[in-house]
Amino acid sequence: MFWQTKTSYEFGPFRVDARERQLLRNGELVPLTPKVFDILLVLAKSSGHILSKDEIMKLVWPNTAVEAGNLARNISTLRKARGERPRESQFIETIPWRGHRFAANVREVRDRRAGSAIDSIAVLPFVNVAADANLEYLSDGITESLIGSLSQLTHLNVMSRNSAFRYKGRDADAQTVGRELNVQAVLMGRVAERDGLLSISFELVDARDDSYIWGAQYNRQLADIFTMQQTMAQEITEKLRLSLTNEEQQRLARRQTQSAEAYHLYLKGRYHFNKLTMDGVQKAITHFEHAIEKDPQYALAYTGLIDGSNYLGNSAAAKEAATKALELDQTLGEAHASLAFHKWIYDWDFAAAEREFKQALQLSPNYAEAHHWYALYLANMGRHDEAAPLATRAIELDPLSLLMNMTPALTSYLARQYDRATEALHKVIDMEPNFVVARSVLGNVYAQKGMYDAAMAEYQEVLKLSRGVSVVEAAMKAVIGHLCAKQGKKSKAQKILDEVSKEANVSPHSIAEIHAALGKRDSAFEWLKKALEQRDMQMVSLKVNPTLDGLREDPRFADLVRRVGLP
Repeated sequence: MFWQTKTSYEFGPFRVDARERQLLRNGELVPLTPKVFDILLVLAKSSGHILSKDEIMKLVWPNTAVEAGNLARNISTLRKARGERPRESQFIETIPWRGHRFAANVREVRDRRAGSAIDSIAVLPFVNVAADANLEYLSDGITESLIGSLSQLTHLNVMSRNSAFRYKGRDADAQTVGRELNVQAVLMGRVAERDGLLSISFELVDARDDSYIWGAQYNRQLADIFTMQQTMAQEITEKLRLSLTNEEQQRLARRQTQSAEAYHLYLKGRYHFNKLTMDGVQKAITHFEHAIEKDPQYALAYTGLIDGSNYLGNSAAAKEAATKALELDQTLGEAHASLAFHKWIYDWDFAAAEREFKQALQLSPNYAEAHHWYALYLANMGRHDEAAPLATRAIELDPLSLLMNMTPALTSYLARQYDRATEALHKVIDMEPNFVVARSVLGNVYAQKGMYDAAMAEYQEVLKLSRGVSVVEAAMKAVIGHLCAKQGKKSKAQKILDEVSKEANVSPHSIAEIHAALGKRDSAFEWLKKALEQRDMQMVSLKVNPTLDGLREDPRFADLVRRVGLP
């Protein structure tokens, strides 16, 4: 029959125990006749949906002729048993001429095996089942918010948004996702909205055996989305059997803004930013700015401005937004990571950068980008043993990201571990053969190994894939000039050097590399001085860049390292 299930349902202080056929209120039994209990179970299982009188009667009294008055009397009895009073908000609503609806927020709880706490989870993109396709920002935003909330927890590995959203629109089962992302649990959900009422249903599945852990459905007014998301995050941690510190509990319960309008503007901004197009990012920045207008204390909206500004290459605006975000909320790990990146690459304040990186990882232990950038920071400082585990961790948190998979390749290259770098780069290229960053770095690795033909083949492939992109073409021209110099093709290298020296898109550091490979030390140092004066961002790799190894014995090199401020 309809109600023959091991599932129990929870709402408010009540629990409907389907197996024992009992209604409990705060653990105490509420006496019900069998048919009254059956009606409650039917309504609870269909929470949020209107059931006609005929539908209810067919489920509760199958193959039996029953007068409609029986249903009305039993529902009245049920309301009294639950303690509902006239004119109060009712869990069981009567919809004139249509039927009845269970209006409470119902949580499904099914029996599952006993076991230890689950330590890893992927929150897949919630499906928008609303009639309005424009509400896609809401389903995506709820997913991102849950990922963000759970990512604050030290003892839970949360898959990054980048990897989780690779499953958007895909019909993947929990075990497949668990295997591909190496997580123990998967959360899936659906979002619907009708007449201002938001309905979110979801289920938490053990990816190891596809067993059902827990499910719930929430029905609230659209303005109550904050409370709904906080409740969801807190209940998920309970069902995963996680032990939270007081600080973690407080952070889960924190509400970033009291303005529902500001929050929806923020979600719309995130939705447009994640398209990663120039138009999308511009729209995102506008939404973030409008969110701040609605609530000037909304720190998360400033983190949106950080991402948008970084995408557009506006480092000053990104730093300003990060500073403002941290003035409002010192617990935002993403803002600390952004500030760390700026202090490292642009300010050359390396000690401050490291402090910010450490703070970012402490506050947001599941933030893959922070692991990625801190690993590269450490590698550029020559601290290769410390960089390696962070590079590995970045991939664990975001295994489908090309950028995260580049991390061990880059750290290995700077550590002169060229075979490891080659292996890592081949993995990335297998994931995306047209990823020019991976092919360019692979060319550099081959050049350092003396595999000049293989290096040239990679550089030519980059040029082919980047045809018409003037910045990339100019940069690759300089790289090829450096390769020719290493090969001993001095006349060709000199010709390229003469050409790129006049190019505005070629950095002085890249020109210095060609001079160094040609054995022209004095001119190499002259161009490195220009790079220093122009604060060329490549100068942060001065201590470890393999292309400058021929200059390291010169006292002028140590002086340059000192002037950059590298420890």
